[in-house]
Amino acid sequence: LSDRSFKSWKKRANIAEALFENLAHVVAQSDVDGERFLSLGARPVTVSGNLKVDTTPPPADDRTLYTLKRQIGARPTWAAISTHDGEEVVAAEVHAMLHKRHHGLLTIVVPRHPDRAEALATQISGMGLKVARRSKGDRIIADTDILLGDTMGEMGLYLRLTEIAFVGRSLTSEGGQNPLEPAMLDTAVLAGRNVQNFRETYQRLLDSGGAKLVRDRDMLAGAVNFLLSNEVARHEMMAAGAATVDEMRGALALTLKSLEPYIQPLAPLRRDLTTNGWM
Repeated sequence: LSDRSFKSWKKRANIAEALFENLAHVVAQSDVDGERFLSLGARPVTVSGNLKVDTTPPPADDRTLYTLKRQIGARPTWAAISTHDGEEVVAAEVHAMLHKRHHGLLTIVVPRHPDRAEALATQISGMGLKVARRSKGDRIIADTDILLGDTMGEMGLYLRLTEIAFVGRSLTSEGGQNPLEPAMLDTAVLAGRNVQNFRETYQRLLDSGGAKLVRDRDMLAGAVNFLLSNEVARHEMMAAGAATVDEMRGALALTLKSLEPYIQPLAPLRRDLTTNGWM
Protein backbone atom coordinates (compact mmCIF):
# COMPACT_ATOMS: atom_id res chain seq x y z
CA LEU A 1 0.00 0.00 0.00
CA SER A 2 1.97 2.96 -1.32
CA ASP A 3 2.31 6.32 0.42
CA ARG A 4 0.03 7.92 -2.16
CA SER A 5 -2.68 5.23 -1.92
CA PHE A 6 -2.62 5.25 1.87
CA LYS A 7 -2.94 9.04 1.97
CA SER A 8 -5.86 8.85 -0.45
CA TRP A 9 -7.67 6.20 1.61
CA LYS A 10 -7.12 8.13 4.85
CA LYS A 11 -8.99 11.09 3.36
CA ARG A 12 -11.98 8.74 2.95
CA ALA A 13 -11.68 6.92 6.28
CA ASN A 14 -15.35 5.93 6.54
CA ILE A 15 -15.41 4.44 3.05
CA ALA A 16 -12.09 2.68 3.69
CA GLU A 17 -13.32 1.06 6.90
CA ALA A 18 -16.58 -0.03 5.27
CA LEU A 19 -14.57 -1.78 2.58
CA PHE A 20 -11.57 -3.16 4.45
CA GLU A 21 -13.55 -4.54 7.42
CA ASN A 22 -15.23 -6.95 4.99
CA LEU A 23 -11.96 -8.56 3.89
CA ALA A 24 -11.51 -12.03 5.38
CA HIS A 25 -7.74 -11.67 5.71
CA VAL A 26 -5.04 -9.31 4.49
CA VAL A 27 -1.54 -10.64 3.85
CA ALA A 28 0.75 -7.60 3.71
CA GLN A 29 4.23 -7.29 2.26
CA SER A 30 5.82 -5.29 5.09
CA ASP A 31 5.29 -4.12 8.66
CA VAL A 32 4.46 -0.64 7.40
CA ASP A 33 1.87 -2.02 4.97
CA GLY A 34 0.39 -4.17 7.73
CA GLU A 35 0.02 -1.19 10.07
CA ARG A 36 -1.63 0.82 7.30
CA PHE A 37 -4.19 -1.89 6.52
CA LEU A 38 -5.00 -2.18 10.23
CA SER A 39 -5.49 1.57 10.54
CA LEU A 40 -7.90 1.44 7.59
CA GLY A 41 -10.05 -1.18 9.32
CA ALA A 42 -8.76 -4.51 8.01
CA ARG A 43 -8.84 -7.49 10.42
CA PRO A 44 -6.91 -9.75 10.61
CA VAL A 45 -3.63 -8.71 8.99
CA THR A 46 -0.58 -10.93 8.56
CA VAL A 47 2.85 -9.75 7.37
CA SER A 48 4.48 -12.29 5.04
CA GLY A 49 7.29 -10.37 3.33
CA ASN A 50 7.94 -9.85 -0.37
CA LEU A 51 6.84 -12.81 -2.51
CA LYS A 52 9.38 -11.90 -5.18
CA VAL A 53 12.16 -13.00 -2.80
CA ASP A 54 11.01 -16.60 -3.18
CA THR A 55 11.15 -16.56 -6.98
CA THR A 56 14.12 -17.60 -9.07
CA PRO A 57 16.32 -14.89 -10.63
CA PRO A 58 15.27 -13.69 -14.09
CA PRO A 59 16.71 -16.03 -16.73
CA ALA A 60 18.98 -15.29 -19.69
CA ASP A 61 19.52 -17.11 -22.95
CA ASP A 62 22.96 -18.71 -22.66
CA ARG A 63 23.89 -18.24 -26.32
CA THR A 64 22.91 -14.57 -26.34
CA LEU A 65 24.72 -13.96 -23.06
CA TYR A 66 27.87 -15.60 -24.43
CA THR A 67 27.69 -13.51 -27.62
CA LEU A 68 27.29 -10.20 -25.80
CA LYS A 69 30.02 -11.03 -23.29
CA ARG A 70 32.40 -11.74 -26.16
CA GLN A 71 31.53 -8.41 -27.76
CA ILE A 72 32.08 -6.55 -24.48
CA GLY A 73 35.27 -8.38 -23.59
CA ALA A 74 37.16 -6.92 -20.64
CA ARG A 75 35.50 -3.51 -20.79
CA PRO A 76 34.21 -2.10 -17.47
CA THR A 77 30.39 -1.90 -17.33
CA TRP A 78 27.58 -0.53 -15.23
CA ALA A 79 23.83 -0.50 -15.80
CA ALA A 80 20.89 1.84 -15.24
CA ILE A 81 17.79 -0.37 -15.22
CA SER A 82 14.02 0.20 -15.04
CA THR A 83 14.68 3.87 -15.77
CA HIS A 84 12.01 6.53 -16.15
CA ASP A 85 11.99 9.83 -17.99
CA GLY A 86 15.11 11.86 -17.26
CA GLU A 87 17.10 9.01 -15.74
CA GLU A 88 18.41 7.79 -19.09
CA VAL A 89 19.96 11.20 -19.75
CA VAL A 90 21.46 11.15 -16.25
CA ALA A 91 23.01 7.75 -17.03
CA ALA A 92 24.42 9.09 -20.30
CA GLU A 93 25.85 12.12 -18.49
CA VAL A 94 27.45 9.85 -15.89
CA HIS A 95 29.00 7.87 -18.73
CA ALA A 96 30.41 11.05 -20.26
CA MET A 97 31.87 12.02 -16.88
CA LEU A 98 33.55 8.64 -16.31
CA HIS A 99 34.56 7.17 -19.67
CA LYS A 100 37.99 8.85 -19.75
CA ARG A 101 38.74 7.67 -16.22
CA HIS A 102 37.61 4.12 -16.99
CA HIS A 103 38.91 3.29 -20.44
CA GLY A 104 36.40 1.46 -22.62
CA LEU A 105 33.49 2.03 -20.22
CA LEU A 106 30.18 0.60 -21.47
CA THR A 107 26.94 1.87 -19.95
CA ILE A 108 23.85 -0.34 -20.21
CA VAL A 109 20.55 1.56 -20.13
CA VAL A 110 17.32 -0.42 -19.76
CA PRO A 111 14.23 1.84 -19.84
CA ARG A 112 11.15 0.68 -17.95
CA HIS A 113 9.10 1.36 -21.08
CA PRO A 114 10.94 0.20 -24.23
CA ASP A 115 8.51 2.08 -26.47
CA ARG A 116 10.51 5.22 -25.60
CA ALA A 117 13.64 3.73 -27.17
CA GLU A 118 13.51 5.60 -30.50
CA ALA A 119 13.38 8.99 -28.81
CA LEU A 120 16.00 7.96 -26.25
CA ALA A 121 18.42 6.74 -28.92
CA THR A 122 18.07 10.05 -30.76
CA GLN A 123 18.49 12.05 -27.55
CA ILE A 124 21.58 10.15 -26.35
CA SER A 125 23.17 10.16 -29.80
CA GLY A 126 22.68 13.92 -29.81
CA MET A 127 24.95 14.05 -26.77
CA GLY A 128 27.79 12.72 -28.93
CA LEU A 129 27.55 9.13 -27.63
CA LYS A 130 27.36 6.03 -29.81
CA VAL A 131 24.31 3.87 -29.08
CA ALA A 132 23.78 0.16 -29.84
CA ARG A 133 20.14 -0.94 -29.66
CA ARG A 134 19.46 -4.46 -28.48
CA SER A 135 16.09 -4.61 -30.29
CA LYS A 136 17.86 -4.02 -33.62
CA GLY A 137 20.60 -6.56 -32.97
CA ASP A 138 23.31 -3.88 -33.09
CA ARG A 139 26.77 -5.21 -32.29
CA ILE A 140 28.69 -3.78 -29.36
CA ILE A 141 31.93 -2.55 -30.90
CA ALA A 142 34.97 -0.76 -29.51
CA ASP A 143 33.47 2.74 -29.68
CA THR A 144 29.98 1.83 -28.46
CA ASP A 145 29.18 3.99 -25.45
CA ILE A 146 25.63 2.92 -24.58
CA LEU A 147 23.90 -0.44 -24.94
CA LEU A 148 20.21 0.47 -25.01
CA GLY A 149 18.29 -2.50 -23.65
CA ASP A 150 15.03 -1.77 -25.45
CA THR A 151 13.55 -5.27 -25.21
CA MET A 152 11.06 -6.99 -22.91
CA GLY A 153 11.84 -10.02 -20.78
CA GLU A 154 15.63 -9.75 -20.90
CA MET A 155 16.43 -8.13 -17.56
CA GLY A 156 18.28 -11.29 -16.54
CA LEU A 157 20.52 -10.88 -19.59
CA TYR A 158 21.37 -7.23 -18.89
CA LEU A 159 22.08 -7.82 -15.20
CA ARG A 160 24.46 -10.66 -16.03
CA LEU A 161 26.55 -8.25 -18.11
CA THR A 162 27.53 -6.07 -15.13
CA GLU A 163 28.23 -6.00 -11.41
CA ILE A 164 26.79 -2.52 -10.76
CA ALA A 165 23.15 -1.54 -11.27
CA PHE A 166 21.34 1.73 -10.66
CA VAL A 167 17.61 0.98 -10.19
CA GLY A 168 15.39 3.68 -11.62
CA ARG A 169 12.17 5.52 -10.84
CA SER A 170 14.10 6.79 -7.87
CA LEU A 171 16.03 9.87 -9.01
CA THR A 172 13.85 11.91 -11.37
CA SER A 173 10.66 9.96 -10.56
CA GLU A 174 9.21 8.71 -7.29
CA GLY A 175 8.40 5.33 -5.79
CA GLY A 176 11.36 3.27 -6.94
CA GLN A 177 11.47 -0.13 -8.61
CA ASN A 178 12.10 -3.48 -6.96
CA PRO A 179 15.84 -3.99 -6.24
CA LEU A 180 15.53 -7.72 -5.52
CA GLU A 181 16.36 -8.95 -9.03
CA PRO A 182 19.75 -7.20 -9.22
CA ALA A 183 20.52 -8.25 -5.64
CA MET A 184 19.68 -11.87 -6.50
CA LEU A 185 22.12 -11.75 -9.39
CA ASP A 186 25.08 -10.59 -7.28
CA THR A 187 24.89 -6.95 -8.34
CA ALA A 188 25.84 -3.92 -6.25
CA VAL A 189 22.61 -1.87 -6.06
CA LEU A 190 22.43 1.92 -6.39
CA ALA A 191 19.26 4.01 -6.38
CA GLY A 192 17.96 7.51 -5.83
CA ARG A 193 16.31 8.47 -2.58
CA ASN A 194 12.71 8.23 -3.79
CA VAL A 195 12.15 4.52 -3.10
CA GLN A 196 9.00 4.73 -0.95
CA ASN A 197 7.21 1.83 -2.67
CA PHE A 198 10.00 -0.57 -1.65
CA ARG A 199 11.03 1.11 1.59
CA GLU A 200 11.48 -2.03 3.69
CA THR A 201 13.39 -3.94 1.00
CA TYR A 202 15.78 -1.05 0.46
CA GLN A 203 16.22 -0.61 4.21
CA ARG A 204 17.28 -4.25 4.57
CA LEU A 205 19.78 -3.86 1.73
CA LEU A 206 21.09 -0.56 3.10
CA ASP A 207 21.54 -2.02 6.58
CA SER A 208 23.55 -4.95 5.21
CA GLY A 209 25.66 -2.83 2.87
CA GLY A 210 24.11 -4.34 -0.27
CA ALA A 211 22.75 -1.02 -1.56
CA LYS A 212 23.54 2.70 -1.52
CA LEU A 213 21.23 5.64 -2.15
CA VAL A 214 22.40 8.68 -4.11
CA ARG A 215 21.10 12.24 -4.06
CA ASP A 216 21.72 13.35 -7.64
CA ARG A 217 23.69 12.79 -10.84
CA ASP A 218 27.05 13.80 -9.38
CA MET A 219 26.62 11.52 -6.39
CA LEU A 220 25.64 8.67 -8.73
CA ALA A 221 28.76 9.29 -10.81
CA GLY A 222 30.85 9.22 -7.64
CA ALA A 223 29.30 5.94 -6.50
CA VAL A 224 29.78 4.27 -9.90
CA ASN A 225 33.36 5.54 -10.07
CA PHE A 226 34.11 4.20 -6.58
CA LEU A 227 32.69 0.76 -7.34
CA LEU A 228 34.46 0.51 -10.69
CA SER A 229 37.74 1.48 -9.01
CA ASN A 230 37.45 -0.78 -5.95
CA GLU A 231 36.96 -4.44 -6.76
CA VAL A 232 37.03 -5.57 -3.11
CA ALA A 233 34.38 -3.04 -2.03
CA ARG A 234 32.26 -3.89 -5.08
CA HIS A 235 32.35 -7.62 -4.39
CA GLU A 236 31.59 -7.07 -0.70
CA MET A 237 28.53 -5.05 -1.69
CA MET A 238 27.44 -7.72 -4.18
CA ALA A 239 27.79 -10.49 -1.58
CA ALA A 240 25.90 -8.46 1.04
CA GLY A 241 22.96 -7.98 -1.32
CA ALA A 242 22.77 -11.68 -2.20
CA ALA A 243 22.97 -12.66 1.49
CA THR A 244 20.19 -10.22 2.37
CA VAL A 245 17.90 -11.76 -0.24
CA ASP A 246 18.56 -15.22 1.24
CA GLU A 247 17.70 -13.93 4.72
CA MET A 248 14.41 -12.48 3.45
CA ARG A 249 13.15 -15.74 1.94
CA GLY A 250 10.06 -17.44 3.36
CA ALA A 251 7.29 -15.10 2.21
CA LEU A 252 5.63 -17.78 0.06
CA ALA A 253 5.39 -20.26 2.96
CA LEU A 254 3.91 -17.61 5.25
CA THR A 255 1.42 -16.55 2.59
CA LEU A 256 0.27 -20.13 1.98
CA LYS A 257 -0.07 -20.69 5.72
CA SER A 258 -2.31 -17.62 5.96
CA LEU A 259 -4.43 -18.78 3.03
CA GLU A 260 -4.77 -22.41 4.18
CA PRO A 261 -7.89 -21.92 6.37
CA TYR A 262 -9.68 -20.43 3.35
CA ILE A 263 -8.45 -22.99 0.83
CA GLN A 264 -8.97 -26.10 2.98
CA PRO A 265 -12.81 -25.96 3.02
CA LEU A 266 -12.77 -25.99 -0.78
CA ALA A 267 -11.14 -29.44 -0.93
CA PRO A 268 -14.31 -31.47 -0.03
CA LEU A 269 -16.32 -29.32 -2.46
CA ARG A 270 -13.87 -30.11 -5.25
CA ARG A 271 -14.05 -33.85 -4.47
CA ASP A 272 -17.86 -33.72 -4.57
CA LEU A 273 -17.87 -31.91 -7.89
CA THR A 274 -15.37 -34.39 -9.33
CA THR A 275 -17.38 -37.39 -8.08
CA ASN A 276 -20.59 -36.05 -9.56
CA GLY A 277 -19.00 -35.38 -12.91
CA TRP A 278 -19.05 -31.62 -12.75
CA MET A 279 -15.27 -31.35 -13.15
